[in-house]
Amino acid sequence: MKHKYALKIQYLGTTFSGSQIQPAQRTIQSEIEHAINILTKENNKTVFSGRTDAGVHALSQIVHFDTEQEINKRKFVYSLNALLPDEISVKGFAKVDEFFHSQKSARYRWYRYIINNTSHKSILLRNISLHIPEKLNVQEMHSALSYLNGHHDFSSFKSSNTDNPATHCNILYSSCRNFSGIIYIDLIANRFLYNMVRTITGTLIEIGGCKYTAEHMADVLEAKNRKCAGPTADARGLTLMSVGYDERYNLKEIMNTEAINEQNVLCKAS
Repeated sequence: MKHKYALKIQYLGTTFSGSQIQPAQRTIQSEIEHAINILTKENNKTVFSGRTDAGVHALSQIVHFDTEQEINKRKFVYSLNALLPDEISVKGFAKVDEFFHSQKSARYRWYRYIINNTSHKSILLRNISLHIPEKLNVQEMHSALSYLNGHHDFSSFKSSNTDNPATHCNILYSSCRNFSGIIYIDLIANRFLYNMVRTITGTLIEIGGCKYTAEHMADVLEAKNRKCAGPTADARGLTLMSVGYDERYNLKEIMNTEAINEQNVLCKAS
């Protein structure tokens, strides 16, 4: 009898070649599968809620896998974390039904981009943020995001280095906030295109730096042309914060704690 389990994993992506398995590369998926297979003595394959690029982090990435075994939760998580490198941690574990799929069952993804907008670099934030010492106009950046809310063709913010023909997404919530010089750009959508968040961020940085006004974002969106958007922002500032699923999958016990604490963000997105 097959059993299906979901993991909530957290990782610092700085030293990895992305989340997805690649030949002769160190990836999050290869590390996770290696550790799981040692414990189950099977050839288990994992499915992630979505791929993250090299250098991108996750506070709450959801992964599922099938196994022939009935797993003891406490013992399995403890052993899994002992086998995984320091940059990866399993933060939650739950048994799910046969219909659950970490990618296809997801209702939304929440990404956050962090900019250190203080005059000095931060040692603690250096691997999870982009340092821009020149003051950015956060109010203008926040206003620019309003043009992206809702269902649109996001071709202008899609990397040209992808064969995926999809261009439409539904942004459920967006915000740009400044806390003591640290800027948080939050985007929640049903899905994201390849490099979409980082390209939106690159465009916002241009707007925040007064190269353009907030209305420029509307023009870029309407153009449906990648050349009209700003540069792709550095991967280090991007974190997958949370992935949302219907209540029927009973994943509340492994929900991202920060997501629960920021219910105002998720309520606006629902």
